[in-house]
Amino acid sequence: MKLDWILIFSRYDESFRLSRKLLDRSLRPASIAAYRSLLEMKGHNLLTQILANPDDLEAHLYRFVAFL
Repeated sequence: MKLDWILIFSRYDESFRLSRKLLDRSLRPASIAAYRSLLEMKGHNLLTQILANPDDLEAHLYRFVAFL
């Protein structure tokens, strides 16, 4: 199925260990705190877009999730 690009489906080799290490560093609380203001801004933008055009909710959510 060619899902080896997804970490949980990849082989346990040097590439896997490096990917896991980078992911771990990126998801630590100290690392997440660096993105707080950006996440708040994008959340505010999402809510503003939903209020301006509620009929296009799916597109707004898609853009927000794509940013994440």
